[in-house]
Amino acid sequence: MMAHQGTQSAAAPARTFSPWAARGALAALGVLLLIPLWARGYTLYLATEAVVLALAAVALGFLVGHVGLVSLGQAAFFGLGTYGMGLVTRAGGSILLGLLVGILVAALYGALTGALVLRGHGVVVIMTTLAFAQLMYSVAYRWTAVTRGDDGFALPRFNLSTEGLYVGSLIALALVVIGLRHLLKSPFGESLEAIRQNELKARALGLPAYLYKLVAYVLAAAITGLAGALAALHRTYVSPHDLYWLTSATLLVMVLLGGSRGLYGAVLGAAVYVFVQAWVSSWTQLWALFIGLLLVVTVLWSREGLWGLISRRWPDL
Repeated sequence: MMAHQGTQSAAAPARTFSPWAARGALAALGVLLLIPLWARGYTLYLATEAVVLALAAVALGFLVGHVGLVSLGQAAFFGLGTYGMGLVTRAGGSILLGLLVGILVAALYGALTGALVLRGHGVVVIMTTLAFAQLMYSVAYRWTAVTRGDDGFALPRFNLSTEGLYVGSLIALALVVIGLRHLLKSPFGESLEAIRQNELKARALGLPAYLYKLVAYVLAAAITGLAGALAALHRTYVSPHDLYWLTSATLLVMVLLGGSRGLYGAVLGAAVYVFVQAWVSSWTQLWALFIGLLLVVTVLWSREGLWGLISRRWPDL
């Protein structure tokens, strides 16, 4: 009882989600669901890519902003999700089975590595997550009998429309965001906030900080695995490049761009990144420089990211 009271005092007061904010979120979701009615071809492809990457960015934003863990190993979970979907469907399995395998394999790897990673702090966590991700990249790159190495492999054709994949991915994203919002408002979420703010104090109050962080880490891994499985369906191709550290760096840029303290910020950051990259790369190859400048300007202007600017105007969001 005392531990829970200490958690309440150590954590920041939870913001309420007002009815107006709920209506606004539902309206935004409705608008996004209508995108396939007018978007076609490359535009719809980019929209689906943004939604899929937003899932992975939300998982990382949850770790960074609400658990206090900066991970450069999300590429491992994302890539394992892609291979889970790819290998299952190539063997004749269903899409649903591929999704489940992608989630479970990523969660299992998250549990195994997280048990070691979370014994460290700060830079140690960053470097060990990066090391475990690069380990999986090396395995996928060299295990050619299964992964076909750098060449990768294509997924079999499914009777799945681009519009259906976009809507399904968007629904999955909405459910994940809603679920994480409710989780963060629960006693478990308040405990995570207390651990993020002062882990030593939380431990002194009796909170099992290591266990709580491990559960959050595995949950983020599972969500990232789901994103990877959907990405494999979307791109219809699997390769070791999804396991490379640049995937983790890209997701971190999305989180910083949108804002790590709001789940919606990660969604916004993913959308901005995908569409700005596509727009800039259409007229120059220096799109990465443009993204870097945009990130610098955003961080200098608003440390809470782009979503921080919006939440100042509508704080209930």
